[in-house]
Amino acid sequence: MNLRSPGSIFRWTPKPQSFLLVAGLALLVAFTGSVRASDAPAKGIGEKVKPKITTIAPKEVKGDVRIVQYPVPSRYATPYGIAVDSKDRIWSTLMSANSLAVLDPAKGEFKEYRIPSTQGLPESDWKYDSKNRTSPDKAFNVFSVGSPGNVIVGKNDIIWFVMHLGNSVVRFDPASEEFTEFLLPTKNGQPYDLAEDPQGRIWFIEKNGGKFGFLDTAKKKITEIPLTPGSQLMGIAVDAAGLVYLSEVSENYIGRYEPETRKFKKFPIPAVRAQPGKMQMGAEGMLWFCALHTKQIGVFYTGKELFGLTEPPGYNTAPQAIAPAKDGYIWYIDSMMNTVGYFDQKAVRFGTFDLPSMGAQPMSIATDSKGDIWFTESDRGANQISMLIRSSVPKNAAPAHVHDPGAQHSH
Repeated sequence: MNLRSPGSIFRWTPKPQSFLLVAGLALLVAFTGSVRASDAPAKGIGEKVKPKITTIAPKEVKGDVRIVQYPVPSRYATPYGIAVDSKDRIWSTLMSANSLAVLDPAKGEFKEYRIPSTQGLPESDWKYDSKNRTSPDKAFNVFSVGSPGNVIVGKNDIIWFVMHLGNSVVRFDPASEEFTEFLLPTKNGQPYDLAEDPQGRIWFIEKNGGKFGFLDTAKKKITEIPLTPGSQLMGIAVDAAGLVYLSEVSENYIGRYEPETRKFKKFPIPAVRAQPGKMQMGAEGMLWFCALHTKQIGVFYTGKELFGLTEPPGYNTAPQAIAPAKDGYIWYIDSMMNTVGYFDQKAVRFGTFDLPSMGAQPMSIATDSKGDIWFTESDRGANQISMLIRSSVPKNAAPAHVHDPGAQHSH
């Protein structure tokens, strides 16, 4: 067990075998096959929205690193997804508030756009009536029941995000302030994550539908691709060549789909019940992903078809989301340890930093052009978007604690 004081630096220089490379396994047991796709018209429903604009004063907390906190004006909004555009504006989905928000740190300006299809749903600041044991007495919109999740910035700074319960992929144009919502053909598919390919198509996964697919806005078409019944998809990424990568929980694999040939290949993860989650493409074809159940950070070398696995420090880690940075650091957030941390590939070591807010429940992470690290804190009490200032991270600091997980084994 490793206990830390608030704000302490956690360092780990692991044994060589602690970063495990597994060669050949994926090639031996990978399944290659064609998958069938079904097409449906993409009927976009558009509507312009005027935002609620608030000027907010950030709070800087100094410790071993400098963390700047921006409170979300709407109470209990549940900031979830996060992405950074070309102007270093910070976009976030507010899950409970059924809104899309943008923070301009240079101006201290915070805009909240209520998603049109969620008008009429309960507001995020409702309070549970403990005496009568009732939730808010409001009618739910029949078109969509909201719950915006992961968000990305596409070409020309167009914002895209998924609606878990609304069962849609949503486009937002910051210039016109217009939403366009595309309903998925599969009912209750629960789109969970998304990524854009070099052609501008928006790929998505359906956590409840056992499918993945893409939205072609030029052809106004949605294509869905079913996988094995019972598949549980959690993450998606697209590389520079347009190859699509998926993380699948029930069969414990990373999948690769070639859109041109419609070939799908499975690469079993060499850790039993890893529960692969969110993933991001890094440099040199390295696909980084979180393994929630085995408490690991993994990398899939797409060119060599090899896996690498390593364990972040901590007694109850749960790496939730990951963001490879340009300097080679792999940043991640840990929702159970309430930390933000990095993995230094060159030194093969970790550094982690406690969040100032207790039980913040960080859910998503991204980096800006200056290398600063942004993340959402989704807990009802935290309810903020925070930034770790990259220049404040100590260089070659002595380990505050040493953690030796011992040797790992491939399966």
